Amino acid sequence: MPLSRIKLPVLRALLLLGVVLCTACNDSLEELFRPTEKETVVSPLAIKLGFSKERPLVMGMNTSYAPLQYVDDHGTPCGNDVEFTKRLMQRMGIPFTFAPNHWDKMSPGIIEGKYDLGLLVYSPYRKDLTNYSNAVFRMYYQIVYRKKDYADFDFRHLKGKTIAYMKSRPIGLMLTDAGAKDVRITDLGAAFKELAEGKYDGLICYRFQATHYINLLHLEKQLQTEELSLEPREYCYPSHDKRLIEAINDELRKTETISIIDEVYGDNVLTQFGVIKIPAWVWLLGVLLTFLFLVIFSINRYRLSKRLQQAHDKLQEAYLGLAEKNVQLKIANERAEESTRMKSNFIKQISHEIRTPLNILSGFTQLITTTTVRLSDKDRIEAGEEIMKNTYRITGLVNKMLELSDINSQVVLERNDTVTPLEIADQAISASGINDARHLVFTLQTLEGSLTPFKTDQRAAARILELLLDNAIKFTRPAEAYLTQVDSSAKKQSVKLTINNSKDTVRFIVDDTGIGIPPKEAEHIFDEFVQLDEYYNGTGVGLTVARSLARRLGGDIRLDTAHTACTRFIIKLPV
Repeated sequence: MPLSRIKLPVLRALLLLGVVLCTACNDSLEELFRPTEKETVVSPLAIKLGFSKERPLVMGMNTSYAPLQYVDDHGTPCGNDVEFTKRLMQRMGIPFTFAPNHWDKMSPGIIEGKYDLGLLVYSPYRKDLTNYSNAVFRMYYQIVYRKKDYADFDFRHLKGKTIAYMKSRPIGLMLTDAGAKDVRITDLGAAFKELAEGKYDGLICYRFQATHYINLLHLEKQLQTEELSLEPREYCYPSHDKRLIEAINDELRKTETISIIDEVYGDNVLTQFGVIKIPAWVWLLGVLLTFLFLVIFSINRYRLSKRLQQAHDKLQEAYLGLAEKNVQLKIANERAEESTRMKSNFIKQISHEIRTPLNILSGFTQLITTTTVRLSDKDRIEAGEEIMKNTYRITGLVNKMLELSDINSQVVLERNDTVTPLEIADQAISASGINDARHLVFTLQTLEGSLTPFKTDQRAAARILELLLDNAIKFTRPAEAYLTQVDSSAKKQSVKLTINNSKDTVRFIVDDTGIGIPPKEAEHIFDEFVQLDEYYNGTGVGLTVARSLARRLGGDIRLDTAHTACTRFIIKLPV
């Protein structure tokens, strides 16, 4: 029917019916389109920070961090963090929305500023990358393990154990230092199942997580928890906007006074952290009573123990005096015993060192002077050489004894002789007779500066080098206890003398392939009368005299323990 043919009364009736229906349905429609959350009134603070209904604050949240923040089966943000953030933003008058994402993307997004706000564990490694609020609360660690495997988990011995944990640098470093096999996980619920199945020896998480997943997965009979004495972690709001964090800190201080944190987190989280909220006046009263008790107790204890302390002090003083005397007596006794031992060894060695060449001298002298024995010219020459050789040996021994008497002298030797390093080397080689030693091969290597003159005491410098060459000759020869005569077919040892100068130092390096010296004896060998092998001839004073002379010339001698191919002594003399 055309609209123009509808009578006016009918139109009025239809209009009236529409008004009645709209009025009747008004409550239902309002209920249908009412927002699920209380609408936030935009505050001046929000406008100052740049937030509005068109541009709300974006809160990054983890999709699987139950029970603090997660997404249910319908995709709705849930958890204690979600509820607390809603209340906080409504109190601050800031429009907001949640942006759920996986942890590996959500956490960097907060640090990089892709989200305006989040809730993360405080990290000192990221404090310069973002701004952290005051702690909302603290989170404590537990270790979860199977009851059947451990009656009591020994956390001090983690070496070789497989321990799972959510990504955390302090936990990872601690496990690495303990020698444990650490496994980083991203799905905590799956990790609890794998722990119950035996994949890990333990799982480190926060208390609330352990309680939540053990109850959720009904693993009370299989798994057990134990507290860890690790520093608790602070749970904070991070943001790239410092002004927003300052505003949140102000609001957090207000929420503490009206217990909003307790109300939101109390049953599910805070009580699991062992946090018990006690009124301030109770704390104050407890402190005052404790202080009063300690004062009274201290006064009484002081009065009762004063006399005892005085007596104890006197006894302690007497005891310390006696102990000090005992220590001094013990040291003196040890020194006396060591001195006696060293003197005995020295007398034995010096007697042997003198008796041997004297016997040789006596024998050859008798041989030459006996008229009934006719010697060939060759034999007579060899006998004369042996007599001279042993005469020099006794002379050298006497010289050592004379030098030994001057070993502790601090008098600096005058360096008035101008001489080249090569001249000193030639003099020492000739004096030591190393070129005539049949059991070794001697080589002289001259490097840069061997012909450059320098100021020194020529006699002392040559004597130092001679003593080291004597030492090399002695310890490249078989010990008397093992071999009385050098086998001509045996492989010869080697001694090498190297001259190497630097800008301000002359260096003589003596290498030998003898019996060697343990690195731990590198300093001990320079002490008086020290002999590492008693089967070798010697008095144990050659190295001592050599070092004394070198230091009096302003230089030094040391054993190069870093050189392991052979025994190496290095003489350094100043230019």
